[in-house]
Amino acid sequence: MASDAMHLPRQEGFTKWLPDFLKKELAPYPGRGALVARIVVSATVTMILIVTFRIPGGVPGTLTAFLLSRETLISTARSAIATILAFLIGALFIPVGARLFASTPEMHFLWTAGSIFIVFFLLRCLIDYGMALAFALVVSSIIGIWYLPGPAERNVELTLWVVAATVIGAVVTLSVEAVFYAIRSKDVLVEGLDARLALIEELMAAYGDGGAVSTEVQANLAQFALVGTGTLRRHLARTSYPQRYLTRMSTLVSLVARSVEYAAALVSAHSSLGTDHRVRATRLRRSLADIRQCLRTHGEPCEGPLELGSSDSTPLLSEIESMVSLMPSIFTTENAIDPELTSIEDPTGSFSVFTPDAFSNPDHLRYILGGTSAAMLCYVLYVSLDWPGLSSSVTTCILTGLITVGSSRQKQVLRLAGSILGGVVAGLGSQLFVLPYLDSIGGFTILFGLVTALAAWIGTSSSRLSYFGIQFAFAFYLILLGSFSIQTNLTIGRDRVLGVLLGSTMMWLVFERIFPRSAADEMVRLFALNLRTLADLLSLTARPGEHNSALAIRRQREQIYRRFGEVTAQSDAVPFETGPLRASRMAARDRIRRWQTVLRSFYLLEAPLLQFRIFGSARSKSSSFIRLQEHFRSECSMVLLQLATNLENQLATHKHNVNEQESLLERIDSSMAGVEEELSERERALLGITRTIATLVDRLQIEIASEGLYDIPPTYALRSD
Repeated sequence: MASDAMHLPRQEGFTKWLPDFLKKELAPYPGRGALVARIVVSATVTMILIVTFRIPGGVPGTLTAFLLSRETLISTARSAIATILAFLIGALFIPVGARLFASTPEMHFLWTAGSIFIVFFLLRCLIDYGMALAFALVVSSIIGIWYLPGPAERNVELTLWVVAATVIGAVVTLSVEAVFYAIRSKDVLVEGLDARLALIEELMAAYGDGGAVSTEVQANLAQFALVGTGTLRRHLARTSYPQRYLTRMSTLVSLVARSVEYAAALVSAHSSLGTDHRVRATRLRRSLADIRQCLRTHGEPCEGPLELGSSDSTPLLSEIESMVSLMPSIFTTENAIDPELTSIEDPTGSFSVFTPDAFSNPDHLRYILGGTSAAMLCYVLYVSLDWPGLSSSVTTCILTGLITVGSSRQKQVLRLAGSILGGVVAGLGSQLFVLPYLDSIGGFTILFGLVTALAAWIGTSSSRLSYFGIQFAFAFYLILLGSFSIQTNLTIGRDRVLGVLLGSTMMWLVFERIFPRSAADEMVRLFALNLRTLADLLSLTARPGEHNSALAIRRQREQIYRRFGEVTAQSDAVPFETGPLRASRMAARDRIRRWQTVLRSFYLLEAPLLQFRIFGSARSKSSSFIRLQEHFRSECSMVLLQLATNLENQLATHKHNVNEQESLLERIDSSMAGVEEELSERERALLGITRTIATLVDRLQIEIASEGLYDIPPTYALRSD
């Protein structure tokens, strides 16, 4: 298994990659139509209420339909409450602060800078990102309102109307979701995973029977491979599952995602398999059916362990087998976490508003100061020119101010494109060529619904494109709902696009010229940091009742889990980076994504060993097992540190030095010789987990040693070393 080190680089240039990317992102997938319909209904009903009662500043209300979580009814309700609360806080924050601290131009400047600084701090450090985003939107919007000349009473009134529109949008969206879940109550996570596993099962059934793979299966695999599992990860992040369940299901999501990618690549390369591989495909089909049954019933696997094969002609099949072979460990009882570990996995009564390193991580300060500087440059420019129409530049800085070049550029490109197409093409185009021929709310509603459906379809793509849909809708709503009469003046759309260009330019200047950092480099740095943290975790010891040591273990596990998501986010931004290094960075992206799947499995399987080490009574541990585990932890920690050093050196030099490493599994097996009969049944089960972990570490060792992180294969074809 470990010897089949796969290369999955995407070497095509940006111009060749983009059309195929858009085609696959916009293709339908299960559940997309229903989600789009709910967004359209929510936004349209909100629009009707806003237009009927002539509520000024109603754009945030209609946009709420795009922003609220829809994973479960509970998460939607929480998201709605958080959004309303954020808008209320923002509505009070700006007017009260402006009246208290901004009575003179100098103080007004400092107050605006302080407000933007707080916005960037919350975007970076607040745990509830949805609430931080809502607060950022209202602050950036209301800063524009309070810039306008006029009596303070009028500004306060406009501010309160913005909050009222948001409350209407949140209530309408929550009501639509309540009706939907009353009609159709299914677990989004289980349904999404089952749909992906079912496709791989169908593929293996076709291979096993020697028949042709249907076009539908090929298309759906390609679609799921491109869309990824971002929706499922957001579902996990926004729901209140216990941490130990999150760990297990996050690992399963990662394994399924990689399996789908390998399956999509396999079916594109092989329409059928040879006779010698059909038996393997049939075994895989049975294992997948068993895993799907476990997933639906929360039971345990019935099939025996999947025997792994190896073949130079079909290395992708070996990779799928290796992913599927790890899935049963998620469901088996021997890997279950004891309730005593709750003090580490799910601390009772713990509540955090900010991330643990909010006030200690220098990267946060770099991000906050960089974003604030760019936004204030925009503010100074449009105030100096007395051009309030450019206030969208500040909003652009707030919404695109990400820490790396790739992720920031991704947001800027999507925001600019969305503003042009939504504001100029759809918005002003409708004002000039469609609305003059409409004379009723019915016609306006049809137009609004059609454009919203288009924006919602784009907005339900993966995280790499969904932001475009939101910006498309935002720009369109700003034109149509900015006033309650037909607007033929082109200056609104012009100023908005120029504001977006100004904001993007300032963010480019600050983050790509003054403080540049590549998304690919950040991805590698975070992955290597996770390797080091896992090595530290293996070295930590704690005994029952030692609160500080248990707290340290919990914090480290939280850091590791959070970095998994950060690595994934950075990998999604890498395709948007251009330049001569793009091909090598894309190759590094594919390798890191593959290795992170293995590391997630390591993180999951290590938990029972951690549990037994901390909470197992001294009487339940034999001296032989204690020695074995100490030896394993020492050797494994050393290997992880070596791997981290290897990747960090490649990050610094882009050079790969081949370092042959002794197999960790062989070292562990040699230390186990002759002592297994002295172990208890529980210790033997844990010993099996230890050997599985050693196999995973060996896989990482071999692949990182044999493959240069940034090496570009000589051909575009998938191959095996």
